[in-house]
Amino acid sequence: MSGLNSVNQSTFEQSDVAMHEGGGVTADSGEPAQMLYTNLQDPSGLADLLLDERVDIRLVRGTCLKALDRKKQTFIRRQELENNPSYPDAFVTREELQKWKQDSVYRRKVRIIGVSHVWETREHPDPRGHQLALIAGAQLWHDRYSWYFLDYMSVYQFYRTSIHQNRSFQYTMMHMHFFYTHEYTWTYRIEELTPIEEADRQKQVQVFFTETGIPEDGKVEVRLFADLKENCTPYSRRGWCEAESQWSSMRSNSRQTVSLSFVSPETWTRAPMAPAVFQAKVSNSELLFTHQDSAEAVKELQERVFMEKAVENVMLEMSVLPPREFPILAGALPLYKNLQVLLISNSQVDCQGAEALSTVLTMSDLRLHNLRISADAACKLALGLKGNSAVLKVALTKCLVDEEGAEGLADALACKDTRLESLDLSHNVVGCTGAKHLSDALIRNEHLRKLNLSFNSIADEGATSFVSLFESVALQELCLSRNCFGSKALTILQTGRNKSLRRHGEVNLRVQCEDGPSLWILEDLVVAALLLDNLLFGVCHVSLPIIAFVEYDPWAGDYEPLQLWLTVPSILLVAVPPVLLLVAFIWEVCRKGTGKCFRFVATSLKLIWPRIWMCYSAVWLPAMQVYTLLERPPNDQQGSTFAAVIPYTLVLTALLMVQAVFVLFHPTFRAISRVVLRKFLKL
Repeated sequence: MSGLNSVNQSTFEQSDVAMHEGGGVTADSGEPAQMLYTNLQDPSGLADLLLDERVDIRLVRGTCLKALDRKKQTFIRRQELENNPSYPDAFVTREELQKWKQDSVYRRKVRIIGVSHVWETREHPDPRGHQLALIAGAQLWHDRYSWYFLDYMSVYQFYRTSIHQNRSFQYTMMHMHFFYTHEYTWTYRIEELTPIEEADRQKQVQVFFTETGIPEDGKVEVRLFADLKENCTPYSRRGWCEAESQWSSMRSNSRQTVSLSFVSPETWTRAPMAPAVFQAKVSNSELLFTHQDSAEAVKELQERVFMEKAVENVMLEMSVLPPREFPILAGALPLYKNLQVLLISNSQVDCQGAEALSTVLTMSDLRLHNLRISADAACKLALGLKGNSAVLKVALTKCLVDEEGAEGLADALACKDTRLESLDLSHNVVGCTGAKHLSDALIRNEHLRKLNLSFNSIADEGATSFVSLFESVALQELCLSRNCFGSKALTILQTGRNKSLRRHGEVNLRVQCEDGPSLWILEDLVVAALLLDNLLFGVCHVSLPIIAFVEYDPWAGDYEPLQLWLTVPSILLVAVPPVLLLVAFIWEVCRKGTGKCFRFVATSLKLIWPRIWMCYSAVWLPAMQVYTLLERPPNDQQGSTFAAVIPYTLVLTALLMVQAVFVLFHPTFRAISRVVLRKFLKL
């Protein structure tokens, strides 16, 4: 949507023909005092704006535009479209808007689209139907669920003949940015002008026209293209068009802005522009307006919208940015006070843009994907991470980061003030040299927890450079999937890991090597074996007292006391800890104490009970079980449950003894067990 921007204006232009210029506003129309709606995030606010009869904006169905294009027609003015029998369903109804407001499922089906386009003539924005054909042929969404805000068709146009039409226009001017910057709208940009052909001058289109230049003398009639006043100012120099592009760039997701015409890659996406920069462009006449009043109004509106969006946005997603937009983006980012995530994809960055961006990295999460960035630019960007305490997560994926870029990032990681915790460099070309730079830096780094180097053409030499990281470093996850190293490098890594495990009892670093051989996590196997054996042993140990009582036989002689001797310690081991804890808890509740009794009991049990358990399990219980089997009386049935359980407990006890031997005499098992026991006692 664009007003007329030619410098030399006729009397008719002074009457503000274009919608943006406020044409036809009479003295008694009454200008609205303030905006009615301000929320650019909530869908209900947008729906209320569209339902407000004072504003009276009508959205045009995509099916209507498709029908117009099929009949080789062009845009129809709002006043004539309202009562056009050929298009009775041209506008979205109030019932549909209410449903869109209340039904979130229905809302996801609908796309509300603001069309940003040039007015090719003073009287009609698209007399040749070129813009209409682009919209109808785009097929970016279902026509049935595409609702368009198109100024010429959605808003009352010059000449407006009633107070309601004039007030509606004024309210629309105040809220027009909603359709270009609201989070629940999309923007379709049409930036190219229709090629002018001499044969077109004899074609006709229906417009409001006046021969005398006096609006009251005008009427809606069919006129030749030759009678219309052409406006050849390019899209990029029109003030309203630039404002609409800027509003669109302030959404959290830049993918909601689509260019329907191809002029050059630099027109694909705009970066948010700081108000001071925008105002300077207007002052330097880089952007053209028909009237200075319009320029001042647009500058004020751009600043208000920018500041509102900058405060609201915690995530900003930009795509298809040309190099010249990165300094503009860098100038705007300091005003995004609450920004946490910045995502830039499918863009091109030069050294100037990377250097500018590196100075404003205050977000916690920076994601750069599929960028065309040189090694020098990558190093410039890495300088912004050096000593940076704000950025915690960085992703540079599919950015062709090579060994030089990796060296720059390694230099940033080596700085003790760098607080980066996660670095994703997957799908690049770091190679062996780059891997060596990163591994050397990580030895001194105290904060990085995750490093992803998958798909980086790292061979054996590069992979083995990470063997030193198995010592006590901060890094916890290293992904080396889909690289080109082989079993030799893996063997070296495994050996280094085992040495560190033998020395420390645990290794914090986990190396992921998907779709290929991986490292053995020995401590996991040891802990799993210990837990499984102790679990089975505990189940059998608890079941023995129960079986002993169930099969109690008072005339069994000496055999029965042996079962009781076996049972009593079991009862003490199982029952005493919870009983003591319960007593301590009741004591504290009744006495309203400070918890000293409870802490004393818990500490005592933690220190004493494991030792009693180990002594009982390793000495008393096996001895009593063996003696019980040897002294089993002849009248005991061969299939006795009690007698059947004891051999299994002996096997489990034997396994525990074997594990105990490993723990006592094997340095790796001893180190692992010491760490596990220390962690258990801290619970």
